[in-house]
Amino acid sequence: MPSLEESRFQRATRRAGAWLIANDNWMTVAAAALFAAFILTGMTTSSIGMAWFSENPSDPDITQIGMPQWIRSDEYNVNSPLWMSMMTTGGPPTLSPLGAPADIAHRFSSGGFFETIVFFPTALLWMTSFLPDTMVFSLVWWLPMIFLVFSLPFWVERMGGTRRMGWLATLLIAFSPSVAWWSLGPVGVLAYAVAGSLALAIAAELFISRRFVRAGIVMVVAGILLASIPTVYAPWSIILGVPVLLATVLRIVATKTTWPQRIVPIAVSGSIALILAAGVFLENREGLESMVGTVYPGSRRSGSLAQSFAMLFGAPGYDALSRHDPIVSNASELSASFTVCVFWAAILIVAYRNFGRVRDNLPLIVLGAWTLTWLGWCTVSTGALGERIPVLNLVPPYRAAQVIGILAIIVVALILSKAPLRRDYTAAIVSAVTVGFVTAYAVSLFREEAAPTMQSWQILAAAGGAAIAVFFVTLFPRKLWPVLLAGVLALLPVVRSQPILFGLGEFRSSDVARTLQDLGAESRADGTYWATDAPGFESLMLANGVPSLSGFQRSGPDVAQWERLDPDHEFEFAWNRGGGYIPFVFAPGEELEITTSGFDTTWVRIDPCDLKERFPELGHIASAEAIDSSCLVDAGTANWSGRTVYLYETP
Repeated sequence: MPSLEESRFQRATRRAGAWLIANDNWMTVAAAALFAAFILTGMTTSSIGMAWFSENPSDPDITQIGMPQWIRSDEYNVNSPLWMSMMTTGGPPTLSPLGAPADIAHRFSSGGFFETIVFFPTALLWMTSFLPDTMVFSLVWWLPMIFLVFSLPFWVERMGGTRRMGWLATLLIAFSPSVAWWSLGPVGVLAYAVAGSLALAIAAELFISRRFVRAGIVMVVAGILLASIPTVYAPWSIILGVPVLLATVLRIVATKTTWPQRIVPIAVSGSIALILAAGVFLENREGLESMVGTVYPGSRRSGSLAQSFAMLFGAPGYDALSRHDPIVSNASELSASFTVCVFWAAILIVAYRNFGRVRDNLPLIVLGAWTLTWLGWCTVSTGALGERIPVLNLVPPYRAAQVIGILAIIVVALILSKAPLRRDYTAAIVSAVTVGFVTAYAVSLFREEAAPTMQSWQILAAAGGAAIAVFFVTLFPRKLWPVLLAGVLALLPVVRSQPILFGLGEFRSSDVARTLQDLGAESRADGTYWATDAPGFESLMLANGVPSLSGFQRSGPDVAQWERLDPDHEFEFAWNRGGGYIPFVFAPGEELEITTSGFDTTWVRIDPCDLKERFPELGHIASAEAIDSSCLVDAGTANWSGRTVYLYETP
């Protein structure tokens, strides 16, 4: 018997080993284990671990590796505290009532039927009722990357590529500088479009094979995921989401089967997606109308405009953004993906020549044409003429420049999947030399334009790394080790760009955070609000579910609420803004004044007693300075950001 049991074990082991090796399944398993470790340890790359967000910045209770990035202010001031607010309240975040509903701006649900389905990632935040906050936050943080990793290789395979080249695309996209410096933002746009398109392709396969029940279930999943395309950040969604879906639809239509078998999965999934998206827009029409009517950002239209060659093609050298503060703009705005892949793709097309029938290459044609269109949008200036081109004018050229390289990566992956069996040394050498030279020139320009302290060895290292990756992947497109090598080399420019944070820092662990959770629960129950002028304290209040008049106006203004402050619209230019911040300044005895930075910040300077008169539901004030006012009652102090915050009740 032992020998029989041993032989069974050996057979099972061999089968498992064969499965892991086949189609690089071990990479899927390794990725699953990696994400599980991230989530179980509460690991993210959030910058909420800044010492500023602690009671004692000289000795913060924060566990992290590396340095938080000050430039990611929307992430650590708003996005992450907003998620924590939802975890605290078990419902919508406690954003300022001065702002119109911001559900669609931040993709969270306030209980609407359609938005709860479409915005399911943030709905997962309510799992804190039975799971630790740190694990739930980490899960939602990594969810876009999880969808990308577990869908893109298989989607590339169904678009006529190979799964191995799909892994190449996944690694290069995941490690793109614009993904790192925008807190995974581009992946959040791309991942659900790819996952939905993959589900659509699978649904078509099931429908064609007459497995109708399974096909129907997958069609529903596809519809839910594809509804993200019109409900995420529009400029990036147009560039990344739309071509992925279009390529998938054309791939299905080109299938050799009956027309009903081709059309039904597309029609059903598309109808579900459109119904869900329309439902989300209807549920959020108030916020959308407010957003469109703002002075900033408003309904902006853009023409094409030539972007810096350094920005477009210098991504392999963006380690400099971690080592040197740029002298122009900032790291997030300067970051891009590996747009240099455009040159690589062009050389491969000339080298390979024979790609087979057009119908078999429709995804490649669509993605290639889309890439060239948007590359033209950020390399050729058209001025006012471009502002009149529908769809294109919705995308600022600098936003296109940040993500167009992601499409170029996918195009390269599809082309390499069609590489001839023979090793093409000429293609490998020409590709490597070209990419290396373009990278060296772009990074050199980047030093001149933005990072003058950058060293020459960094330029050579960036160009050399890019050339090495391109050479070996082109020479051995069917081997796995060049893919892994390219992934490692792509990681190097961003490995130091973001911190590795474990937990939620002092947004949860500090005494003041625990106190605010209790006070916030009382205020929510009483229907009262707080207001503060203390920098950094507003984010702490939001994270712990404290309702506040000051704080954040993310979609646009609630005009009726602002009229309680400014009934004659004297200061409308200052408060009619979205995507921004509403800090208060308490000035006893002074007249109301509302001013703006000209972009996304609106300051409300007001006497606390005047504020209480206009908003009787005001219950507390938290101030960075002691206030002597007849309408305030001392309620103690708190420590935050190394400063004393004075708390007052407004009876």
